Amino acid sequence: MRYCLNEPGMKRNLIFSLLFSMSTAAWAQDTIAFTLKQSYPFLQQDANIIHNSVALSAFYEKLYQLKKLKKNNVSILQIGDSHIQADILSGTTRKLFQTEFGNAGRGLIFPGRVGRTNESSTITSSSTGLWDAKRIIYTNQPLPIGIGGMTIKTEQPGNGIKLKANPGDLDYSFNKITFLFEKDLSSFNLVVKDSIGQQIAYAGPYTFETPNTSRVLLPYAISQVELQTLQSNHLQKQFTLYGINLENGKPGVLYHSTGANGAKVKHYIEATAFAEQTKELVPDLIIVSLGTNEAIEYPYVDPRFTDQLDTFINQLKQHNPTAKIMLTIPMDFYKKKTRRNPGVEVMRSKLIEYADANGLAFWDLYSVAGGKHIADAWKNSGLMQSDGVHFTKSGYELQGALLYQALIKGYNEYVRYRYP
Repeated sequence: MRYCLNEPGMKRNLIFSLLFSMSTAAWAQDTIAFTLKQSYPFLQQDANIIHNSVALSAFYEKLYQLKKLKKNNVSILQIGDSHIQADILSGTTRKLFQTEFGNAGRGLIFPGRVGRTNESSTITSSSTGLWDAKRIIYTNQPLPIGIGGMTIKTEQPGNGIKLKANPGDLDYSFNKITFLFEKDLSSFNLVVKDSIGQQIAYAGPYTFETPNTSRVLLPYAISQVELQTLQSNHLQKQFTLYGINLENGKPGVLYHSTGANGAKVKHYIEATAFAEQTKELVPDLIIVSLGTNEAIEYPYVDPRFTDQLDTFINQLKQHNPTAKIMLTIPMDFYKKKTRRNPGVEVMRSKLIEYADANGLAFWDLYSVAGGKHIADAWKNSGLMQSDGVHFTKSGYELQGALLYQALIKGYNEYVRYRYP
């Protein structure tokens, strides 16, 4: 049978086919394919989605524009407890985002070793002289807490901190440093030196950026820096550090993470400088990953938890009115190494109820990981540590990849709807 293109129906079908092919090609070009390097039969990948993902539309739009135009930055801030302080989970998500959308720098760091605790494997810190330290969970001790979840302080001029951005899959050398510190007339200046001890910049309370921040632009990119306190007048008595932001000036994603061992929602509320300092990171998306330490206390459940969460979320909104906020739900874990912990389900219900009531996006790792009592499978698969609460490096890497996968599913859904 011969077909004549002059027939109206054939023309319509041909045009429709061409448009469909063009649309499919556009989808294939603009959406992002991602699969886990290693999966497990107990994972519920169909459940690995962002719930209420429409709330993240503005964030997805910024990601899309970054991907298409390769201009500007998209800033993500993940806030949590020990699961985040180790920066394996968040570090995996960071690497995946930056590989796909561009690497704008390491972002927020804190010299954990100087504070006598663990730090991200992407950096190495050391110090000279005496430094006092305070963690966010010790609210009755002196020193305010800011963006790093802990604070270090010295009262000795000439004390130093060495920081090195470790080589890895991504280059985290930097040419812009933002210091978040107690910025008043009593604060020492900082001398910034490169790896061979050459002085390349200065920072201090005399600069005119926003309160508690000073920024320096370096003449060239470096991966190692030494900071030394300098007393320039008799009023300067101390230097109190909250955090450091490292950038490279390139378009891409900045994935900041800040976490503190043992932290609960209430600790972040009591951290007097924390919420205000988040605005210095200009986050487009804030991911709140808390609830584990509240669940550990089961059968005690703090009746104020929902109010505490609401207070914290509103603090973040106050200082970041355009940022989108997403909650994550902890997965199943044990109590006292081997006992079942119903507290996880209690906290899951409270977090989901709050997210739904307030129109927040949330990621339900509890369901994605396999649901009730799935800690058995994770432990038997070498993904959970013997303490029954924390995860192995492989376990955290899997969680970080799952979080990225869920966010990319939401991104792809947005792109298909917005740019058909």
